[in-house]
Amino acid sequence: MNQKKSDISQIGEIDNIDLSYVVSEKNKVYLELVCAGYIDGESNMQKALLDKMQGYIGHILSDWFKQEYQGLAPVTVIHFEEEPHQLILQLLSKCIAWFNDYGIELRFKLKDSYFNITQSEE
Repeated sequence: MNQKKSDISQIGEIDNIDLSYVVSEKNKVYLELVCAGYIDGESNMQKALLDKMQGYIGHILSDWFKQEYQGLAPVTVIHFEEEPHQLILQLLSKCIAWFNDYGIELRFKLKDSYFNITQSEE
């Protein structure tokens, strides 16, 4: 059992976009939410992560973003430095549909490799 603890500062400032870049050949704009260190499944961490994800959605839906990145498909990447707690992965499985509802692709990355999470039907 993993006894590591984390704090919400490990997901950075709630109101900030951590990293964004355009991949022209894919016609996509990527916004990365970087999670530093181990992300535990505590309720305060889940809430902070959801709050930050909500901020990404708001940013993508803003008039400024739509004008700046017109014609590019938005992709939000949740980027972990360490494998997160299972509760975080379960939470994220429920967020895929949330992002899809806004036309945003949601992807997941551990270190330098993308990984899949099966979408939860709950």
